[in-house]
Amino acid sequence: MRKLFFGPRSQKGAAVVEFALVAFLLFVVIVAMAEFSRAWMILGVANGAARVGARYAAILPDVENNLPSVTAKVKEALNASQIPDGDIHVDVDLGGGSPSLGDPITVNVIIDFHTSFGNLFPKLDELPLRASCSMRRETI
Repeated sequence: MRKLFFGPRSQKGAAVVEFALVAFLLFVVIVAMAEFSRAWMILGVANGAARVGARYAAILPDVENNLPSVTAKVKEALNASQIPDGDIHVDVDLGGGSPSLGDPITVNVIIDFHTSFGNLFPKLDELPLRASCSMRRETI
């Protein structure tokens, strides 16, 4: 008759396997935190650029004919943070026509955020970050 033994067994490789699993999960969490922090920083920069563009459009005379200069002002603010022009989309909303004194002017900025782990997860390669700012027209 065979004797069943349920005593202590050798655990030599268990610690290595546990460390490999925990280290991988810890690495993924740290990289995800870094990516989220980078996206949050770029979103803050985009909000600042939208505010700069809205302020510029609010005081610019003849704004409906100078929309490219508003877009250039926003891109100039974003290029200072080394965000490439190809990833920046700017939309200036004048409220459907020539704005008069006190009418809102809205500047929308969309930045295509490229993650570091886009090769592993193709759906997360390019995420749009949106910022917007509205100001009232100050000059006519």
